[in-house]
Amino acid sequence: MSVLTDVLREARGGATTDRIAANLGIDPGLAEAAVDHWVRLGIVSRSRDVLGGDACHGCEPSPGRSLACAGCVFAKRAPGR
Repeated sequence: MSVLTDVLREARGGATTDRIAANLGIDPGLAEAAVDHWVRLGIVSRSRDVLGGDACHGCEPSPGRSLACAGCVFAKRAPGR
């Protein structure tokens, strides 16, 4: 697979660009550029563009997630919940 395809898969899973870079072992600037590419094509949207402002900071699989993420369709449920 290409880096662009890998970034798309991660972005569709709700990962931030920093998380995408860490997961794929790529430079954060490359992850940002790849996400920008998919945003320009209309394939993905940034949470701040969809939700407005900085309410969503991406999804982290932790029980301490912000209340702003409670109803987010991108937030992953913790195992057993």
